[in-house]
Amino acid sequence: MSGIDRPSEPIVDAVADARGVDPSELEVVLHDYIHVEALESLAAHENSRWTLTFELSEYEVTVTDGGTVFVDETTR
Repeated sequence: MSGIDRPSEPIVDAVADARGVDPSELEVVLHDYIHVEALESLAAHENSRWTLTFELSEYEVTVTDGGTVFVDETTR
């Protein structure tokens, strides 16, 4: 994910895919769940290892420094 200008886009795409909708139809706003600018700052650090996990609506989203995004339904 290092060097990606907008690391939030793969997250939006992955959550939309989990919901079975087009990203433009997603009814959640990422800014309501995480500080997107902090994610961008984290992703800009070349050669650093990190993992970020957060809840977004009914999903647990995990993002890795390599750009992998995992989306799992939370069990509430």
